[in-house]
Amino acid sequence: MFDLLFVITAIAFNLLVIGIFISAKRKYDILLRGFGIVTISLSIPLTIVFINYLFIGQELWIIIYFIFIFVYLFLELLLDFILKYDFRKKPITHVPYIILEYITFFGFIGISFFIDVISGWIVTITFWAVLASLIYLYSGRKKKKK
Repeated sequence: MFDLLFVITAIAFNLLVIGIFISAKRKYDILLRGFGIVTISLSIPLTIVFINYLFIGQELWIIIYFIFIFVYLFLELLLDFILKYDFRKKPITHVPYIILEYITFFGFIGISFFIDVISGWIVTITFWAVLASLIYLYSGRKKKKK
């Protein structure tokens, strides 16, 4: 049951990120904020799964990935919703965020494959859709000339 909850949460995370990217591209700020709030709220089912994994003595690498996922969700909450700090404009703050974001994606994928190969592939396919939505987000943007 906890493994299924994790996989559903991983898929939801990827689908919500797709919604965030598309909303950002289309400048649907209300939807963007809503998708962000729901994404952060995924920390609730993840906490339930995490506690269960601690009780059953799940492998250390899985626990470490969970910590990265929680740090990512906490930073999202802190920077986007509490401090409202636009860290994405400066490479010095954006690059570490992107690295943490991809560690989070790979954590979801890796744990899903550990749970079940089919679940792993489903989460991977939704990650590929995230990448497609990222391409969509940045398509048509012109670089600023200095």
